[in-house]
Amino acid sequence: MSNLSSLQFNPHVATSPIYVGGASIESIKKEYNLDDVIKLASNESPLAPSPLAIKAIQEAAANLNRYPPMGDESLREVLAETIGRGTTPDHFVTGNGGCDVLSMMAASFLKQGDEGIICRPTFPVYEITAQRVGARMVYADLNPDHFTYDVKAILGAVTERTRLIYICNPNNPTGTTMTATQMEMLVNNAPTHVLIVADEAYHDFVTAGDYPDTLAHVLQGKNVAILHSFSKAYSLAGLRLGYAIAPPEIARYLSRARESFHLSQLVFAAGIASLRDRAHLEKMVALTLSGRAWLSQQLTNLRLPVWPSQSNFILFKPPFPAALVSERLLQRGVIVRPMSQFYLPAYLRVTVGLPEENERFIAALQESLAAMEAEGVAKEVATEESRGEFKF
Repeated sequence: MSNLSSLQFNPHVATSPIYVGGASIESIKKEYNLDDVIKLASNESPLAPSPLAIKAIQEAAANLNRYPPMGDESLREVLAETIGRGTTPDHFVTGNGGCDVLSMMAASFLKQGDEGIICRPTFPVYEITAQRVGARMVYADLNPDHFTYDVKAILGAVTERTRLIYICNPNNPTGTTMTATQMEMLVNNAPTHVLIVADEAYHDFVTAGDYPDTLAHVLQGKNVAILHSFSKAYSLAGLRLGYAIAPPEIARYLSRARESFHLSQLVFAAGIASLRDRAHLEKMVALTLSGRAWLSQQLTNLRLPVWPSQSNFILFKPPFPAALVSERLLQRGVIVRPMSQFYLPAYLRVTVGLPEENERFIAALQESLAAMEAEGVAKEVATEESRGEFKF
């Protein structure tokens, strides 16, 4: 038996929170003894991957006795070909999902005593990866009523120890965006010792006309790195593939933080095939935009606070404690995501699903809220925390 008291633990890793993903369908079936469960919790695509990607995976599986390429040149070449606009393979860094790329960024640009800036409520992995390396997070929080960015507050939070500014755009979990004017102000006024990380994992679902052209800043050589993911519009959440777009010097530096053989044969095959199936991407986006509009209207009809979303999910605030509402939905076979780890304990987030899944969620929510009202369940009391004093 090992003697744990003799081991030397890294205090930054030991005290770093663990990111908890959404509950799985199988676990909820087992826990609640249900035969039919739908998951609208983790911002996944409701569609299967591109048929071209599935075929490519099947063909690649025959060679799994061999290591994948050490480099990722073939994938980066197709990324540059797909995105165009003067990008080259040297502008890209790939990783085992977007979270892997975020971990690479934290390890590459943060050390003990350094600072990063986040705008809560937002994706908690920024703070988790920074804490692992001993960095400190500084908060320039979103407006608590509209969840909009405050660029003056972000710039005001910058110190000589600031190394990274994280901008989730569209923001997870609010679905709100930083405008082109705001991004221009941020990029043009951030000190040169700061890298702006623009997490645009949900950019495929944006319809707003004032969304930033962040790639233009990258191509101008500014200290900006964009994060994209294959987990959302490309339906490859289970395979894990993400990438950064950055000026070549920054991209080459980031690539040094990759693990050896960091992508599998299956990932290479599926990623390249998915990029070449534009029709599947467009089908997924159209389905999401239609479902997003319908869900937003239905939640509004229920007189629930809803925030306009530019993503594949919707944030809303139930009248009863969010954890209790989530539990009632689970009992009806519907998984949504409580936002306690996203700095919003009084809120819920629902992913846009197939039309029949969206309808089932609304029906289950109506039943749950009506039952809780009839039972006299105490309603959520507005507090500073639930309004915007975000806590991790």
